[in-house]
Amino acid sequence: MPRTRLSRPAPARPARTGRAAAAAVATSAAVLALAACGGDSAATDAAGDDVVLRVGELGTAITQETLLDSAGEGDDLGYEVEYSLFGNGPAFMEAVPSGAVDLTVMADTPSIFAQVGDIPVKVVAVQDTLAEGESFVEIVANPGSGIASVADLAGKKVAVQPATILQYTVVRALEAEGLSYDDITPVELPLPDAAAALAKGDVDAVASLDPTLQQLKANGAVTIGDGEGFTTGYSYVVATEAALADPAKADAIGDYLARLGRSYDWTVDHAADWAATTSQLTGLPEPVALAAQERRGSGWVPIDDDVVAKQQEQADVYTALGLIAEPLDVSTEYDDRYDDQLTGGDQ
Repeated sequence: MPRTRLSRPAPARPARTGRAAAAAVATSAAVLALAACGGDSAATDAAGDDVVLRVGELGTAITQETLLDSAGEGDDLGYEVEYSLFGNGPAFMEAVPSGAVDLTVMADTPSIFAQVGDIPVKVVAVQDTLAEGESFVEIVANPGSGIASVADLAGKKVAVQPATILQYTVVRALEAEGLSYDDITPVELPLPDAAAALAKGDVDAVASLDPTLQQLKANGAVTIGDGEGFTTGYSYVVATEAALADPAKADAIGDYLARLGRSYDWTVDHAADWAATTSQLTGLPEPVALAAQERRGSGWVPIDDDVVAKQQEQADVYTALGLIAEPLDVSTEYDDRYDDQLTGGDQ
């Protein structure tokens, strides 16, 4: 079955590559189990071989194809998958109007700004990606910097990626210490550049997440705060409205998510194996990849009032910061058509 794997941000019309007709493979990064296998084959049959699902991956390498293969979920898809690589969620959103993408997995924040910008996407599934007791985002500083806690960040340069969960974590962590965003000097940088800036001493602290977080800590950075209590650890599956309006493609999305969820479950039970593979795909040192993987959980979360309320809290913070001009009702971001399939009706 043909598949595409791109190593750079996707052009408007991604190229395709093919494998032998009987071999269909795919891949990704981290979420939880879904319901019965029987629904997958029905969705596959409905989708048909002429359906092309355009999956965007965020990060430095495309991993979902290999993940599905490793977990035994890559065969007999019944539809074609094209993979494109994006540096972050906002970059994926920029590609939506061109029609070059259908689906991605990202943190929750970009969907807020997609709503503000009238980008035609919906959140169709929510993943709980953390093991119990772990925090999705941590704020780190260099050892010996004299910065021991978030309270010490007043007047300091803090690297953040705007309009992301990283910025939100910094805002909420400061508030918890009686500080405001105005009490620091935000330095807006993509996460890889932020990590480099911390290493060079150009910033005093960085808000980071895995796997970059584990690389920073392996290099000696120390955690001075995290998002516990106000970040969820959720990842959002975001699909374009155009893809959801196509019945065959919508069926393919459901099947793909079911396979992806079982694959994420597989990584929890095979952490060392998947870390070794991730290291090969991304170039991360294997201990760093393993440290990131061991923090992961896997599970679909129903799109319910609690999920919406947590997203509303985040949107309200951005409104208070002036990054959103008017109050936003985030409930319109969601489409829960796959909840029963992915969570077994656990609502």
